[in-house]
Formats: sequence, structure tokens, C-alpha cells
Amino acid sequence: MNKLKPIRLTEHARFRMMRYQISEEEVTACLRNPDKVVGGYKGRKIAHKVKNRYVIRVIYEENELITVVTVYLAWKSRYEKGA
Repeated sequence: MNKLKPIRLTEHARFRMMRYQISEEEVTACLRNPDKVVGGYKGRKIAHKVKNRYVIRVIYEENELITVVTVYLAWKSRYEKGA
């Protein structure tokens, strides 16, 4: 991912950030320096950033800018290798 691309958060992503108490700074850190990036549905990408027992998952589309579709916390164990 181009680290200089602007980031746009959808209203849905902002709602989910409030629900899971994830800050915009955490989302930006996840996108700019992810622990892992995997492929998602319809060509979307999913950036992972570990946070204690959880992983922040940021689902986004990338073209001339990065559009964050949704954000949520998941149990880290669900996405660890061998889990």
C-alpha cells in the first residue's frame, strides 16, 4: 500500500469505530503499518493490527485513495496461525 495515499472513512466505518472504541489514530496506524494484510471480498483488503487479546481489522478499498469500509475488533486467536 502506498503510505502517502489519503484515507477516507465511510460513515459506516465511523459508526463501527465508535461502537468498538477504536480511534482514528489506531485505524491509521493499522493501515500505515499493519501486522498483516489479507485479501477480502470483491478485491477489498483487510489490514490487521494486534491490540492485546484482539486484532483490529480494517476492511478497505484502495485506488487513488484508501476508503475504509468497516472496522472491528476480533479475538486474536481466531486469526492466529493454526487456530
